[in-house]
Amino acid sequence: MICIRKAKKSDFEGILELAKELYNTEVPFDKNLKSDYYDNQEAKDNIKKSILSRKKTFLVAYEDNNIIGYVDGYVLDGREYISGVAYLDHLCVNRKFRKKGIGKMLIDEFTKIMKEKNVKYIKLNAFEKNIPAVSLYKKENFKEYSIYYIKEIE
Repeated sequence: MICIRKAKKSDFEGILELAKELYNTEVPFDKNLKSDYYDNQEAKDNIKKSILSRKKTFLVAYEDNNIIGYVDGYVLDGREYISGVAYLDHLCVNRKFRKKGIGKMLIDEFTKIMKEKNVKYIKLNAFEKNIPAVSLYKKENFKEYSIYYIKEIE
C-alpha cells in the first residue's frame, strides 16, 4: 500500500535518488543544467536542510519502506500577495511507479497542508516540453498564468 507522510532525515538517500531522477528528466529541457548537479555536496546538503526545515513542507510517498516519490514546497512570505501563496518546489515520482496516482496523492496532501496554513494559491514552474508533468498539473487544476523567457548570449 502506498502512503504519504512527512519526510524524515532517514529518507535522505531515497529522496536523493529521486532528486537525481527529476533533475535528469529536466536536463533535456534546459541545456544549461549540469547533469551531475546532485553529485555536488552542496546540493546534497540543501536536500538535508530542506527535509529538516520548519519553513518547508516536505512529504514522501512510500511503499514497503521504499521512498517512491516526494513533494516539497513552502509558503511565500506574504509581502507581495494579498492572499496566502505557496510555492511547490519539487515533485517527483519514481519512473516505475508513475501513472498510478502517486503524483496526485502528493499534490493532494501538499494542498491539504497548505489549506491548513490559510494558503489560497499554489504556484509552481514546469518546463512546457515536460508533457507528463504539465498534463498532471492541468488535471490537478493548475492554470497557466505566467511565462518565463530565456535568452542565450553568444
